Parts: sequence; C-alpha cells; structure tokens
Amino acid sequence: PILLLPFLLPILPSLNSQPSYRVIMSSERVLLPQDFKPTHYDVVITPNLDTFKFDGEVTIEVDVTKATSLVQLHSRELAIHSASYKSSDGRVYASVNKISFDLKMQTVEFGFDKVVSVGKGKLCISFTGEHNSQMAGFYRSKYNDINGVEKVMVSTQCEAIDARRVLPCWDEPSAKATFGVTLIIDTHLTALSNMPEKRVETLKGGKKRVEFLNTPIMSSYLLAIVVGELDFVQAKTEHNVLIRCYSTPGMVDRCNFALDCGVKCLDLYDDYFGIPFPLPKMDMIALPEFAAGAMENWGLVTYREVDLLVDINTATSAQKQRVCTVVTHELAHQWFGNLVTMAWWDDLWLNEGFACFLQTWAADHLFPEWLMWDQFVVDDFASALRLDGLRSSHPIQVPIKHATEVEEVFDAISYCKGACVIRMLNSVIGPDAFQSGLQEYFKTHKYGNTETSDLWSAWSNASGLPIGELAASWTEQMGYPLVKVSLNSVDGDKTVLNVEQSWFLSDGSEVSDDEQKSWTVPVCIATASDNENVPVTLKKEKSFTIEVNAKNGDWIKMNWGHPTPMRVLYSDDLFDNLIKAVKNKSLPRKDRAGLLLDCQALVAAKMMDAKKLFNLLSAFKAEDDCVVWDALHPVLVSLDNALLSDEDLSSSFREFAASIVEPFAAKIGWDAKHNDEHLTKLLRQTLISLLARFSTNDDVLAQAKKRYDAIMEDPSNTRACPSDYRPSVFSLVLKNGGQKEFDELIALFGRLDNNADKKQVLHSIGNAPTEKLKRAALDWTTSGAVKLQDFFYAINSVSASNTLGQTITWNYFKENLQRYKDMLAKANPSLIHAVIVYSCRGNTAEFAKEVDDFFKENPIPSTERRVAQVVEGINIASAYTSFLVECIDNDFIESL
Repeated sequence: PILLLPFLLPILPSLNSQPSYRVIMSSERVLLPQDFKPTHYDVVITPNLDTFKFDGEVTIEVDVTKATSLVQLHSRELAIHSASYKSSDGRVYASVNKISFDLKMQTVEFGFDKVVSVGKGKLCISFTGEHNSQMAGFYRSKYNDINGVEKVMVSTQCEAIDARRVLPCWDEPSAKATFGVTLIIDTHLTALSNMPEKRVETLKGGKKRVEFLNTPIMSSYLLAIVVGELDFVQAKTEHNVLIRCYSTPGMVDRCNFALDCGVKCLDLYDDYFGIPFPLPKMDMIALPEFAAGAMENWGLVTYREVDLLVDINTATSAQKQRVCTVVTHELAHQWFGNLVTMAWWDDLWLNEGFACFLQTWAADHLFPEWLMWDQFVVDDFASALRLDGLRSSHPIQVPIKHATEVEEVFDAISYCKGACVIRMLNSVIGPDAFQSGLQEYFKTHKYGNTETSDLWSAWSNASGLPIGELAASWTEQMGYPLVKVSLNSVDGDKTVLNVEQSWFLSDGSEVSDDEQKSWTVPVCIATASDNENVPVTLKKEKSFTIEVNAKNGDWIKMNWGHPTPMRVLYSDDLFDNLIKAVKNKSLPRKDRAGLLLDCQALVAAKMMDAKKLFNLLSAFKAEDDCVVWDALHPVLVSLDNALLSDEDLSSSFREFAASIVEPFAAKIGWDAKHNDEHLTKLLRQTLISLLARFSTNDDVLAQAKKRYDAIMEDPSNTRACPSDYRPSVFSLVLKNGGQKEFDELIALFGRLDNNADKKQVLHSIGNAPTEKLKRAALDWTTSGAVKLQDFFYAINSVSASNTLGQTITWNYFKENLQRYKDMLAKANPSLIHAVIVYSCRGNTAEFAKEVDDFFKENPIPSTERRVAQVVEGINIASAYTSFLVECIDNDFIESL
C-alpha cells in the first residue's frame, strides 16, 4: 500500500528519523524484533461516524524475552497520544519519552525512560485513527437507507497488513494472541466483533459500552469490528452453532439463501475436518463498500453485498452460484487460515488454495446438480493455466521478504493453481487418505502456525506416499508441463504411447538449457476401450513409454478428467480420433471442454496448426452442454479479438462462429421456462451473450430491443427479461443505439437499488457506439457516481467493447493517471491492479512496448508483477494474431 504521513502527535515524535531499534532484516523475511511477544490485547475503541475519527486505548499483555528500553510495533496512520509499560509484579513502571515512526516499514518505536526487564507485563497505548473511505483498516461506508437517506457505517478490513491501521500491534501471522474488544457507540447502533457480546452497559450522552468475549488465539489480520444500523436473520446448525446473516436495514430478506448455505456448510466442514467449529457463533455481514469479494474474519465474515445478498426470485443462476461459493470459501477459512495459520505470507496458498478447493467441494455437496467439479475445469483450472503459462508468473510458494509484497500474490496462482494442485493430490492419494491427513493436520496444529511441509507430512503419514517429493515440483517452481503424446505401436487391443514432458510457455518461446524443468506427473489415460476406474501412475522422467488398453482407431485421452494442471499436445492421428469423440460426445463434458482449452492455448503458443483448432470447433456444432459452452465462449471470443484487425477474416470467422452458436441458441430460446434447471439458465446466459457478439440475424436485435423496452418501463419485470442475460440485452441495444440509450442506462443505474442489478449496467455501458460516449462512460465511472469498489467494471466494459474502446481506455488511463492514484491512494492494491489490467488491452507488439515504456517512466508501487504480466499477455496476443493470419484464410473458414 502507498504510505501516508501519520497524524500530528502530541508527544514530540521523530516522524522520519531513523529509529534506534530496527526491524529484523534477514535474507528471507522482514520481521519485528522478538524481544516483546504479545499474548493478549484488550482494546477499547470509540468510533465517530460524524468526524470519521476513532479514539482507542489498548492494553497488550506481553512476554519480555530480553531486557531492553525499546519496543517496536506496527502502526500506520495512527496518532499515538501516550504509552507506558508496567510489569505484572508491579515492580517496574516505564513511561515512554520518545516515539519514532518508520513510514516505509510502517512501524512505531517506543523508547522507555528505563530498561524493561525480562518477564510478563502490560504495554498501554492511547491513540487516534481515521475511518478512511478506502476500504482498508477501520473504514467507513456510505449507503442509502430504506427512506433514501444517506447513512454511514464503519467496519474493518485487516488482511493482509491493515490491522496496524486499527491499533498498534504485532501485525504478523505468527504473532498470535487473544483479543478482547470493547466498543463505545451510540445506543441506536449495533456493534459486532469476532465473538459474542459479554456485557452491554448504557452510558451517559446517548452512548453504550459493548464488551465482547475474548477471542481464541489468532493472527491480527483476522480482527473484525462492524458498527452501524443493521438487520439480521438467524438459524442454528445441527451442531448448535448460531449463524446470523446481517445487512443494512431493508435488505435482510436477501440474506436467506446465504444463511441456508452457511448453516449446511458449517456442519459439513465440522464432520469432514473432525474438529467442530470452535467459536460459539458465526456472523456473516454484507457491507455497502468492500474492496475484495469477502474476508474470513474468525466468527465475523464480511462480504460485498453482491456476494452475500440474493433476491431468490430475481437473482441469476450465476449470482446464486457465486454467493454459494463465496460463502463456502470463507467458511473453509475458519479452519484453513484461522484455526491453523500460515507462519508467513510465502505460504499464503495454504489459506487461499485450500479455500478455493473446498469452496467447490462444499458447493458440490450442497448442490450436486450444479456439476461444480466439471465447472472447475473451465473456471479455476483454466484461470490457473492462463496465468501460470507466463514467464512473469510465480511459484505457488512464492518468496515474500516484506509483508507489503504479498498484495501482488493474491492472484490465480495462490488461489486457483493452489486448488488445482490440491485436487491433483486428492486424485493421487485417494479421498480417504486425503481426509484423514487433513484431520491429523488440524489436530496437530490447531491454534498454531504451519508451513507447507507440515501438510505434506500429514498426507504422507496418511497415505504412505512421499507427498513432499511429489508436490515440490508443483509448488516450489512456477509453470506446468506440456505433455506430448504420440503412438509408438499398436498390437491388437494394446497400444504403446510415447510421452514427453517439457515446460509449457504461453508465448511458445524456446526454453534454454539452464531453464529446463520437469514435474512428477500423475499420468491418467483413458481410451474408448478402457475408461472406467482409470489408474493414476506417477512419472518423473522427461520421456517414457506407457501401455494402454486401446485398439487401432480408439480415441486416447491423456489427463482424463483434467486432474493435473498441464497442457497435452497429441500427434495428428490421436487428435483426429479425439475430434470424432467430441462430435459423438463419447468424451465426457469436462474432457471435451479441457481438450478445447488446451488446443486454443497450443495454437496461441504456435505449437499447433490453427486449422486443427477450427476443425475441433466444427465438431461442437451439435454441442448442448453448459460446461462445454463455458469453454467455447472464451475460445470464440479470443479468436474474434485476434482477427479484428483483418476485416475479411474477421467477417468470415464471425459467420463461422454464428453457425456454431445460432442453432442451439434457437433451441434454448430467449424465454425462461418454469422448469429450467440451474445449468440451463447459465447456458441461456452464455448463448445469448454469444448471439449478441456474432449473430447478424435481425431477430436477435429485435428480441433484445423488446426486452430492453420492458426493463426501461419496469426494471423488476424479470419475466420479459430474465436477469441472467440483461447485460447482453443492454450491450446489444446500446451498441446499435446512441445518446438516448446511453442516457437511459445511466438513469437506470440510479433507479436500481440492488448492487447486482447496478453491476449489469456497468458491464454494458462501454458498448456505447461512439468515441464521445465511451469517454463519457469513463468520466461517469470515475466521477464518484459509482462506488469505488465497482468503478473499474465500466473501464473493463469500454476496453472490451472493440478496438476503439481499447484505444480510448488506454489514452484515458495515461491522461488521468494522477486522478486514479488520488482515487486509490490508500485503497487495497487490487483496485489499481484491476484498473491497469482493464486499461491495457491490445494485441500488437508496438502497444506492448508502449505500455512497458509508460510504466517504466511512471512506476506505481506494488504493481510491478501485474504490469509485467499485462505486457507479456499483449505480446502473446500479438503473436497469436500473426500466427492465425498465417495459418488460415477465408476459403478455409468457409469450407468448415
């Protein structure tokens, strides 16, 4: 985060002086000195929702391990008024006569008037902080109540390193302690924290004092406080844990779906982990402003409104699925991350990779008809492979020296690739050993800190396999393998395959001798003759042969079910057989989808003739499966984007894409049916989105216009236009309209009271047809009319609309860089990352150089890795376009 000066302090501080006592600097980690170790915090905070300042007093019980006259804590944007130390036996009292701040290290150092001896004692600090508007620390949110009156509430967001904005503390994952929280607030407000209320006392002046029970021992980043006007619904789990789901007044009816998911999920995890949820209550709250999707604070999970609140009568299938998986993700953290915590941020994946895996596991148990593990292949699995194919990727276990670096690895590697590796290990050791290893891990390390090796040991003990050796190649080095498969020989019903592994790079660049990598690859091969109970064989060799049960002409599928993050390149004969299996659907849905995504990536890397991709696409003309269409969608869109610069090829491709989309879209139709299943609704959403992009049928625009008019008349009319595909309707009508439609959508945004509905406008507004209107969309979204948490969606909409939108968005970014910096000065770095990614779209080498040069001249802290990934992605897109133009022509496309 960008550092700011602290408030003016009453004790004469040295704001920028070098403290005499510095943080420990090692080759691996930057940590606070270990002379003081916290064991318990008693913090009393008085929020002020008018001045946006809060007063605090904290008493920290500490163990002094080395006699010293100095102590250092983390502190950021806090004004320190006084500090003192008193030993537990009362023999030593030391007052502070010097305060020094290190703005870069975000620390405060107290110098005592005497030496503090070894032993137990209490450190007392009085301070003031700010309820900022940047969604970090103890920040404020604005919202309109049910009468349209603007209100304010305050809440905390401490991960990764913003507990230091709430109170002076040891803000490191391994510095675990218990927390006792007391809040002094207006009597009409509700206060929440990690634990239940212990005592509520009415005070003079319309105030009350709310004291909460002490937390279990936990890391500082899990501290949570919320104060505001709140409603709730509640229920108890079968294991007798009270769960409440909170919202601002007037929205509580939208809490029921999330509450139901939470109740069932908590019981599910209790049974699976073998350790009951250790707190007496579990609260979930929807906040009007929130930078991320949600935060797993122990006992008080905070969410964006769109990720918790669902109007069950109007919500899209995608919204319900999103809420379910966010809830299951955050509740998984109550064990993975909260009960057992990584020792340092380089093992962040232990938190996020597992939560990402378990969100799918739990959602699949709650809603098996959603086919969540099949969807995993086109969602998390695909996201992991896209990012990890870059040279600018990073290992799952990424070295973190300073905690500020962790913000750049909250990405698809820590989350999605982490989940993929865990899923792969589950397939290798089996579900029983997998579960028993987890239970051993939790029992051994509960309330403690761990490293990745601790988990490997638990699974090794449970399975008898060398899990550490197997997993090291997947977590300690970045990237994943390209596995080439070809025929060696066929003898009756036995086939021998040649298999070779190497490092896959999305740009197709050569791997030098000193860059060579290899993996311990779980080999899982199915054939037309043998696809039941397919065994897994571990292979470390760079090249090997393997025998399978297959006769001549059988399809042979490597990475059956796609459990392992890798790309597979087949010889021509094997690939042709797979195309036939796609066409007759003898390949299961996730293998059809995974094969297509592999093929597209291999063409982009110039490792496969583009004609093969088009031949494979032709085999999907009778495709009717939602999961497979979720793979077809990005492949068709990526090809469309790549060919935009060649008008003739682009026109031919769009006709080809329409020939795939239109027949099944006509069968599914625009109108929702009363018996539509979850996946059918998702499929209709995907198909109409593709129709809006590729179809030139006049009826498509007419259908969209009819539904658009119905929404403008009555936004609640989901019968005329289901919520699932409203962004496509808005986009189609807007790009064929003008100022009138643009103004109508802006006005609609103001009329809507549901953030999920507002987002549909943001996702569409960039499709305005003219440069003037596209720039107006950017001006509007950065004007304050759109919440800070959401404004980047409209930037994405503009840049994704067409090549004109890309140019406008990039120029706007350059012209308004300082404005963006000012908007996001103290905000979570994920927001500026989003702005950069969405502003830097293009597919020419010249543009990649321009972006690279611009950020070298105008560096933004904590974005170096993200910028490198963006530049690399543009270069890959450029090469992809050139390769497609070399491989295909109009005659070929028209022959399909």
